Amino acid sequence: MSAIYFIIFILFISYLVWTWKSTKEYESIISRASYILVGSIFITVVTLVIFEISKMGVIYPKDEMIGEVRKIILLIFVPVNGLIVLTQSASVFSQVKSGMVSKEDMSKRIRILAVVFIIMIIIECIYFKSIQNGMIRIINAK
Repeated sequence: MSAIYFIIFILFISYLVWTWKSTKEYESIISRASYILVGSIFITVVTLVIFEISKMGVIYPKDEMIGEVRKIILLIFVPVNGLIVLTQSASVFSQVKSGMVSKEDMSKRIRILAVVFIIMIIIECIYFKSIQNGMIRIINAK
């Protein structure tokens, strides 16, 4: 189990560093930190909603197992989703701010990012159900 937590730690460090570097064009450290904080809260809520939707139809033998499975899934997928969504959106906003991309191109890129995000949500919903069933089998095997 400690190997999983080590991987989660590396994921979070990568997520924070990469997002920090992607926000380099923001005015201040406070703006960058605010972007990461608000974005992290948003990603956590979205990941939690995906988990709750995918939980429908999964039968847990014990109610305590739901909390453990939820914790592991959130700890793994919040940094993964953040790497995909927050770093890309920060990069687009930085390019617009520096004048490298026009506002029209920005709206096109944001729409593409939104489509990718929706596809990611659908795939994760299906994948989370599979993960939950697999984790239940592993826990029951102990």
